[in-house]
Amino acid sequence: MRLFEILLVVVMGTALLAEWHRGIRGYRRADAARITVLLTVAQVLGEGYRWQMLPLYALVGALFLPQAFSRRRAPAPAPWRKGSLIAALLVLALGAALLALLPVPRLPQPEGPYRIGTTTYHWVDSSRSETYGAAPSGHRELLVQVWYPAEPQTGVRTERWLVEGVPMARALARWGKMPVFLLDQLALVQTHTYANLPAVQTDAPYPVILYVHGWGGFRNVNQDQLEALAAQGYVVISADHAYSALRSVYPDGRVAENNPEALRGERGEDEFTASSRALMATYVADVRFILDQLPQLDAGGPLAGMFDLERIGLFGHSTGGGAVMAVCAGDARCKAVLGMDVWIEPVDAALLAAGQLPPALFLNSEQWLAGPNRALLEDFYHGLAGPAYWVDIAGSVHYDFTLVAIFSPLSRVLGVRGPLPGRQALAINRAYLLAFFDATLKGKPSPLLEGPPAEFPEVSFSRLP
Repeated sequence: MRLFEILLVVVMGTALLAEWHRGIRGYRRADAARITVLLTVAQVLGEGYRWQMLPLYALVGALFLPQAFSRRRAPAPAPWRKGSLIAALLVLALGAALLALLPVPRLPQPEGPYRIGTTTYHWVDSSRSETYGAAPSGHRELLVQVWYPAEPQTGVRTERWLVEGVPMARALARWGKMPVFLLDQLALVQTHTYANLPAVQTDAPYPVILYVHGWGGFRNVNQDQLEALAAQGYVVISADHAYSALRSVYPDGRVAENNPEALRGERGEDEFTASSRALMATYVADVRFILDQLPQLDAGGPLAGMFDLERIGLFGHSTGGGAVMAVCAGDARCKAVLGMDVWIEPVDAALLAAGQLPPALFLNSEQWLAGPNRALLEDFYHGLAGPAYWVDIAGSVHYDFTLVAIFSPLSRVLGVRGPLPGRQALAINRAYLLAFFDATLKGKPSPLLEGPPAEFPEVSFSRLP
């Protein structure tokens, strides 16, 4: 719960319990009521309305607001007074439970010397036609966001995590087959990133990291990882891979929703295999297109001179993990690659057989430890010349590599988080992400890449050679 939410629950609970035990007469009751009303106003204005607060708002309106500005003394207790107080306490308990179980998550604080700026671009690849969408037409379009070390500024607010707010939160709920309103509070999540701050040019150029989301993800679904890198002196780039992304809104208002037809698993194994390979090819082409634009970004505009194009790393999750492996297997611009629960099956078999990668790290959830994809991924790993690193994380599931891990204490019940606490899962991800790219792109060795870490007993570790 957030500050004003906690204060409101505490003050209301204290007032109701005082009524139960002793009663509050005259101005003492009015004072409690006024404090409650003022806290409610502060909560709405300072933290924002969310539906989980409705039981508390109802109590304020029914019990506290009438007393807040009344000059009359309270009447003598009615015979049904305790029954009313029990009902009020139950409503308060319901509201507190909703706030605790469906919180507005706080993103992990990035550690590093830099503030984080961000800017977004709308790019069109005129060399490719769009093949997805309800009515495929035109050229392939991507929304591309950049995070970078930024100069501190006063009087500016951090960005919200979900750019679109409630529509994006409701798309997440639909994706999880939940009631559409259940995750509306995610629209209130704040990042540690500021829009369009001036870049820190004195330490430029910076190593460049490109992140690629998985099926149903979006460009900042791993916001904590993107911020962790930028705060440590990387320029980080990520795109919505249109129609594979959960939802993407172009500057003119057009919406590209996730297109289930891009993975036609319900039409048989052959159809699914063909569609998954086509989707992977689209991802790979998207990544190469983004890499092609970097020299132009570096040559002019607000981020000119920020990109060290000789130190480029890629990382991705699931489908995105397969895409970065495919790109780095054949593109010399990629100097390091990290995959989280890599979906390797749709990747071109010739690329896998070649066994050619720059330094690579594979992060695997416990959920990802079985099946043909796992066997193929292990064969690919053992066929590499190295250096390569293999990390299994006990107690984790596929979505523990994203912020889904901290949406709610109910995440485990819903099957989108493993037994491993969500913040611990995210801490492991960020630690290995930074250790790997610091070692490969900045030349800073890390004990995390030498053996099993004492600080993360959930981790099983191996390396090549």
